[in-house]
Amino acid sequence: MKLRERQMAQTRTAILDALAAEIIESGILGLSMQRVADRAGITHRTLYNHFPTREALNDAFAAHVEEVMSALGVVAPESEANLASLPAVAGRIHEVMGAHAPHIRAYVKLTMATGAPAQVFRERSRLIEQRLEDELGPLAPGVARRVTSAIRLFLSSTGWNLMTEHHGLTGEESGRVCEWAVKLLVDAARDGNIPRMQEDEHA
Repeated sequence: MKLRERQMAQTRTAILDALAAEIIESGILGLSMQRVADRAGITHRTLYNHFPTREALNDAFAAHVEEVMSALGVVAPESEANLASLPAVAGRIHEVMGAHAPHIRAYVKLTMATGAPAQVFRERSRLIEQRLEDELGPLAPGVARRVTSAIRLFLSSTGWNLMTEHHGLTGEESGRVCEWAVKLLVDAARDGNIPRMQEDEHA
């Protein structure tokens, strides 16, 4: 990597770390891009050169969280070989989230404030839904989407935050709960034991 590219990467990481710290300290309503820049040791203009919009910053922060988790050996669900391995992935993800709680909690607050999931997570949902269809064969209308939405909740930072922040579970406890829940969901989809909806009657 060239010197300029390395410097840009370091600045980008500094901005994202500063963003996490600022959100944790001041919350979303009190979030100041100038203070983020100050924490990162850069100018306000430099920050916007890297992230011209809030959406760009949101997506970049999600990717940053993913990089941290990947560095610790967490395999993303879409890269797993089959659905059987998905419960164990859920458990491992929660353990790693617990080890990086400040960044994860900051990301939860950021996504709730922007009202839109980052691109990396939208793509993950699409791939999990496709995996259900590929491995389980044709499913009843809407089933893959419903099962995917439930699995994604248990795999998500929002789900982890709810279990640990609101219900006081440890990262290990929330991981075991999610491992259990994801296995139940996959088994239910495999067995055709998914609640039917009114729209299914007209499909």
